[in-house]
Amino acid sequence: MRAMILRTLKWLLALAIAGLLAFVGVVHWFFYDNRMPHDGTFPLDFAALHQAADAIPGEKATRIEVETVSHTPVPRIAMVAGTGWKKIDMVRNSYRVVFPEGSLIIDTGQDRADALRFGANAYDVEAWTRILAGIASADTIVLTHGHGDHAGGLAASEDVPGIAGKARLSAAQIATMANGGLDTSAFRPTLDYDGVLALAPGVALIAAPGHTPGSQMVYVQLAGGQEYLFMGDTASMADNVRLGRIRSHYVTDRIGKDDRHAVFLQTAALQRLAAEDPGLVLVPGHDASATAAFEAQGLLQPGFSGP
Repeated sequence: MRAMILRTLKWLLALAIAGLLAFVGVVHWFFYDNRMPHDGTFPLDFAALHQAADAIPGEKATRIEVETVSHTPVPRIAMVAGTGWKKIDMVRNSYRVVFPEGSLIIDTGQDRADALRFGANAYDVEAWTRILAGIASADTIVLTHGHGDHAGGLAASEDVPGIAGKARLSAAQIATMANGGLDTSAFRPTLDYDGVLALAPGVALIAAPGHTPGSQMVYVQLAGGQEYLFMGDTASMADNVRLGRIRSHYVTDRIGKDDRHAVFLQTAALQRLAAEDPGLVLVPGHDASATAAFEAQGLLQPGFSGP
């Protein structure tokens, strides 16, 4: 009898250890794994960006404004793999690039219902109203990608006169919007490019499929020479680039459908670009701390001004 009890206890202990090891393995895979690929590169260099920025004649923008519509507390390790479990503030922003005559919107935020559905604990209705007004008065609207927290304001503006002509979207971005439940009936593809595309004086688009098939980054050079790179969710947080740690498998695999290999290569290219020019402002997709720092430094102006 005693021998049977001992065998049972040993079996239960072995089972418990196996379960614990399996649990640790799953947690490590979902939140700590950050193995970078050893093959391939992502082409990204200042020469191509400067050439595109100067390709379209006209006066360059004088400032960039930012609106933050929502705040969501998330574990840092979810957004920056292998870090820690302390909560950080993930924001949803929209940006207005202001020219002497006219403006360009980069990303368009999300409405209150969508923000709350994804765990927001604060929402700025007045910021949302200003974003919609900025979209209506803009000459051009571009998205870093078609997820609802970047494309929601555009979808909500489908009845704005001339909106289809203002929105520069790729077929892949429209598909991402539609797959996320946004109404895309008002929009048609007007972007189809690889590499770098000149968009406006001082503004260029960089094709960066990875986070989504239609992901892109937006380069802006102001009239005064200051340079910005809006990274979208290629780098949701500044530490994705600074530490070379992309978002966790939990986020990229279970919540999204990222091409992690592509995102790793893009992250490495962003690190190289930042090392070449420390003055380049790398704007992450959702980083509250980075947004506040850029506002404090005068690099981003808080709040959309009038038309």
